[in-house]
Amino acid sequence: MTRILLAAASLGALLLPVACSPGGASSPNKTETEQIVREYLLANPEIVEEALIALQAKRDEEEAAASRIAVKQFSDSIYNLASDYSIGPEDAPVTVVEFFDYRCGPCRASMETVNALPERYNGQVRVVFKEFPILSSESRKAALAALAAGRQDKYIEMHQALMRSPTRFSDDDIAEIAQSLDLDMDQWREDLEDRSFRRQIDATYQLAETIGANATPTFVVGGELFSGLNRERLDALIVESIAKAG
Repeated sequence: MTRILLAAASLGALLLPVACSPGGASSPNKTETEQIVREYLLANPEIVEEALIALQAKRDEEEAAASRIAVKQFSDSIYNLASDYSIGPEDAPVTVVEFFDYRCGPCRASMETVNALPERYNGQVRVVFKEFPILSSESRKAALAALAAGRQDKYIEMHQALMRSPTRFSDDDIAEIAQSLDLDMDQWREDLEDRSFRRQIDATYQLAETIGANATPTFVVGGELFSGLNRERLDALIVESIAKAG
């Protein structure tokens, strides 16, 4: 509603004469102007829609530009943190970063696609996983469980098992998944309490906010950030990045 009023106000300003007429007639008063604008918009409602579409496109581009600057500024934290887990060659020319939540439907739906990227692109792609549990407390439990499994070199296995699991991630659900991976359960439970994992997740929250990632999945490829399950855009950015890498 606020946007419509702003558009109407702008339109009203355009409809008003810029000066008095030679005959000395003054500009319409406020009530007359509002009536002119109202009648015009009722007769031409597409004007408001076009204005809002243009306004949203402008805001989207401004946000994208700000994100590109932030991604460049914080590239080391995005691509090269030692605490993050990844798949694919460490020296791959292109890195895809995914901010994800284990309870996120699109994240789960894209899991196989994301995991297949290194092989699909013949070792030219590396995928970095950013634990970004924003949907629920269960999401955070699952993220901590995966990081704890990483202490036993089972992060990727735990990651995939959690993504495929139909459970709601109660403590018992997660423990059952961990046990199915033949983890040392005593060690895993001890590692779950390691506060460094919580700090790692909190740092990811802060990084995501800084670069404009506010949904899952969010991908960063070639300096570009986008949210949502959009395989076509993901592939296009990968291909473009590989070409730039030469």
